[in-house]
Amino acid sequence: MAYVKIDDIDLYYEDKGSGLPIIFLHPPGMGHVVFHEQEKLAEHFRVIVFDMRGHGRSGLGSKDFSISLLANDLHHLMSELGIEKAVLLGYSSGGSVVQEFCIHHQEKVAGLILCGGFSEVSDMFLQAEFRIGKALVHKLDVLSWGIAKAHARTEAEFKMLRRYIVSTNPNLLEKFYEEGRRYVCTNKLSTLHVPFLHVTGERAFYFHRYQTIYKKYIPHSKLVRIDAAFHELPTKSSAELNHIVSKFVTSIELSHR
Repeated sequence: MAYVKIDDIDLYYEDKGSGLPIIFLHPPGMGHVVFHEQEKLAEHFRVIVFDMRGHGRSGLGSKDFSISLLANDLHHLMSELGIEKAVLLGYSSGGSVVQEFCIHHQEKVAGLILCGGFSEVSDMFLQAEFRIGKALVHKLDVLSWGIAKAHARTEAEFKMLRRYIVSTNPNLLEKFYEEGRRYVCTNKLSTLHVPFLHVTGERAFYFHRYQTIYKKYIPHSKLVRIDAAFHELPTKSSAELNHIVSKFVTSIELSHR
């Protein structure tokens, strides 16, 4: 187990492989274990996964929760690990954190990947997901079952994901859902000039409108939809996602040689 001290918390992380670093940021409740299939990318790159504050093995701390606070934690983590520049991948609401970080620390971002990410929550389906999640944070047995069931391909994976979700601090989880629902950075997207990739599932129809937004504000953005896939790409479409991420990160490496 490895930890870095950030203010009044110990932040848990795992660091594998070598080469250009890819740092993965998870959605509310899921912790680093949702990226267990992406750790295979450590064969070619430096892969870093971690539990954001209040999740899994990381401490909660006493600071008021915000997306900016999570982005600041990421900045400290990179500094502690001596990482000057990294590719950031945010899954779902984890994408809000990486966008916030990139807006303020673009010089530290080699590339930005959103896996089912969004710059605002402006459709009724995603709004409903956030409201349902927030309503169930004090019924973690129910919420954990739903999230784990949606992501798991096997009973073992279901148990692993669910066990991690129920370890999340409910009060922090409630704030994460609310802050994530309110987070908006659409008006700042045009300031981003890093390589940008948005991946979603062909069947995750309500994320398609966000790809339209990104293409409007970030003309150089690369947009990908995985055939016959829904939102749970890190687990349900791991092979396809890993291939797409590997190709994107390799192109960044080649452009800097």
